[in-house]
Amino acid sequence: MIKKIFIPVVLVAILVSSVFYFSKDGDDVALETLTPTSSPQESIGVSPSVSPSSSPRTSKVPLPTGDGRTTFYGEPVPWNLLLADASCTLKGEIKFLDHNTYDNQDALFTYKGIDHPGRNVLWTVTPNESISVGPNVFSNIAIPNGESLLSVVLPDNPKSKRYELTAKIQYGRLVDGKGKFVTAGGYVKVFEKQCDGKTVVVLP
Repeated sequence: MIKKIFIPVVLVAILVSSVFYFSKDGDDVALETLTPTSSPQESIGVSPSVSPSSSPRTSKVPLPTGDGRTTFYGEPVPWNLLLADASCTLKGEIKFLDHNTYDNQDALFTYKGIDHPGRNVLWTVTPNESISVGPNVFSNIAIPNGESLLSVVLPDNPKSKRYELTAKIQYGRLVDGKGKFVTAGGYVKVFEKQCDGKTVVVLP
């Protein structure tokens, strides 16, 4: 009876000693593995905060259409991209070297918020002479936003050596009964906007 009890006790003692010996050597590894070195947020790769500037609600970039486009050529722009007024700017100088040749010195027409390729650009030349200026319609350039070089054709006998070019643009918006811009329903209203700045034309 004593022998039967003694043998299991000895086996248990050996087993406990073995476990203690191996766990002693592996304590540092086990503790290092189980000790958390980062927060739960970091361990699953979630950013702790999001910058307000990256939020779609504060972005000034137009929201994409269903197919992801925000630039269009020769076709109307979806109304959901056109919930603000249009704008345009002129700058730079066009310097004629002779009657048919000129040097474009940073002369540029920049615009935003054009809804349709059929909208016009209305040019004013000062002093008033029959000078042809383009672009005068948005049919061949990107809309709703973009920029274009100017083209200028002089009359046969220009009377001045210096001209100033200014412009207005036409643009449409879908509006409701209160005149608020909407994306559906309502009716199309056409507006005109005076462009900021001017382009100067200088003759030799």
